[in-house]
Amino acid sequence: MVTRNRIVMCPMGTGSLADEDGGFSRRLISYYGARARGGAGLIITGASIVYTELEPGMGLRTMTRVTSKAHLGRLSDLCAEVHNYGARIAIQLSPGLGRVGVTDLQPISASAVPYFWDPRITTRELSIDEIETLITAYAFAAGIVRAAGADAIEIHGYGGYLIDQFQTALWNKRSDRYGGDLEGRLRFPLELIDATRKVVGGDFPLIYKFTPDHYIEGGRDLSEGVEIARRLEDAGVDALHVDGGCYEVWHRVIPCMYEPPGCHLHLAEAVKKAVNIPVIVHGKLGNPMLAEKVIEEGKADFVGLGRPLLADPDWPEKVRQGKFDDIRPCIGDNEGCIRRVYELKHISCTVNPAAGMEREYALVPATRRKLVLVVGGGPAGAEAAMVSALRGHHVSLWEKNDRLGGKLIPASVPDFKQDLRPLIEYFSAQMNKLGVSVELGREATAERIRQFSPDVVILATGSTPFIPPLPGIGKGKVTTAIDVLLGKSQPGNKLIVAGGGSVGCEVALYLHGQGKRVTLIEMMKELLPEDINLNTRMGLLSMIKQSGIEVLTETRLVAVTDDGVLVSCAGGEKELKADSVVLALGLRPESQLRQQLEGIVPELFVIGDCLQPRKIINAIWEGFHTARSI
Repeated sequence: MVTRNRIVMCPMGTGSLADEDGGFSRRLISYYGARARGGAGLIITGASIVYTELEPGMGLRTMTRVTSKAHLGRLSDLCAEVHNYGARIAIQLSPGLGRVGVTDLQPISASAVPYFWDPRITTRELSIDEIETLITAYAFAAGIVRAAGADAIEIHGYGGYLIDQFQTALWNKRSDRYGGDLEGRLRFPLELIDATRKVVGGDFPLIYKFTPDHYIEGGRDLSEGVEIARRLEDAGVDALHVDGGCYEVWHRVIPCMYEPPGCHLHLAEAVKKAVNIPVIVHGKLGNPMLAEKVIEEGKADFVGLGRPLLADPDWPEKVRQGKFDDIRPCIGDNEGCIRRVYELKHISCTVNPAAGMEREYALVPATRRKLVLVVGGGPAGAEAAMVSALRGHHVSLWEKNDRLGGKLIPASVPDFKQDLRPLIEYFSAQMNKLGVSVELGREATAERIRQFSPDVVILATGSTPFIPPLPGIGKGKVTTAIDVLLGKSQPGNKLIVAGGGSVGCEVALYLHGQGKRVTLIEMMKELLPEDINLNTRMGLLSMIKQSGIEVLTETRLVAVTDDGVLVSCAGGEKELKADSVVLALGLRPESQLRQQLEGIVPELFVIGDCLQPRKIINAIWEGFHTARSI
């Protein structure tokens, strides 16, 4: 199999995009087609289940299936769609999820081990007859995939899923021929490979996605991972797709924004030195210069991109043309992608609301060109201005500060939040290219807007930090997390950070990294009481734990004193000594202008934080859909 470049779209679950029977729907075909049209060399689909009777239930609703010939026609349509744009396609097939799946029955696994989602439940060990059934079903599905016109199959052997549970001593406690030493633990996947090869033939590529290192105690280490790579090559696998981690460290498998770029490169490099077949690597490689460096330095043969191709399906073509500043960057927040899949919604993207809705949300020219005024240059306003201009409207954007970005600016200050910086740069570049008239340092008033006489006003004026009316709160030692991150205030060396949400945790880590002594207080029982996705939560809590920052939960700020703060906790009220107090207690919408403009302008829309302070995804999606409708 020859691909037009070394860019691979990584497999990702697609949520509710599939048809009711798990087949590839028209929407799903359009989703993959957009990435093929955008220039990827090889598209690898999300995992398709080959057998459903052992794990029926909710988990299957977020996965495609290849279980009968009824799926062949739609698979054929998918392959044709991808081929029409010059790309290759591999279908990832999975025999099951095991101890990490969600099922209506007792969960299965290689052995009786604790169920990941509820350790009080023990998984059921698969019988030999059931193992043989899964192998037969896998080979049958492989035959359908080849008949449909796919170019390759990827075997779902990574991340602590069912195949990997057999491969790993931590989860495989069997005493029969499918357990014991590494040879026994590899018997199931090797028999599966052999059965598949007999069906698809020797000239059909089999890619094996596996995990050389689980990043947890008792899991696989890299030395065993490299040995597995050698044995997979000996078994006739044609390429290896390297992953890292497992569900216990899920924020590293699907890296959150706190993980460094190229986080799995060391694994791919070690595997590549041990085998002679091609190696695919992924893991925050959305920076084109880093991706090119991977190939130049021989760390891998193919660069895998997952979420970067959700953010911008045209990433490969833009890179080919050298249009780096036109790439809409992935920010790694996992809210639009994996979060939505877990919620049984279709996969999408925080920065690209049209992901998964390529046909439905395609932008069309405006029927009448209007003069659109956007007030506020944060993510909501910038998105609204950009989409309005793309549709042909005359757009002006007023921003009272000296640069675009809004709350993205303070949020991107810590180095562990660097994923946000390219988004600010992207919005700024697009304003210039699309001819948006941007006026920085211009504060909007109702009178100025009335004089400007726009057809449409989109308010995206953002929010301000909430400061509670507590005794002593006006003392000079009190500041806000936003002002700290913007460099407007310099707190002392012994600090209290009030508020254990994501902002509070991040600013505590930021200040701790500067050598400050930080105590983080939160009135709820646990940190991060707000609604954020599993990966981001795991990543941020892991950083807090590793930092050694003192954390006091069920501790409420009562007053600011001359020597620190007075707090209320389980033992009553007590004083905590501190030089400075940093407030991270939430945000309040800037809504005054809205009230002044109602009834004055022909069309008025309110989006982002000035409607209600929430997440980046809410701001961008509201900006997109508002501009799409005018």
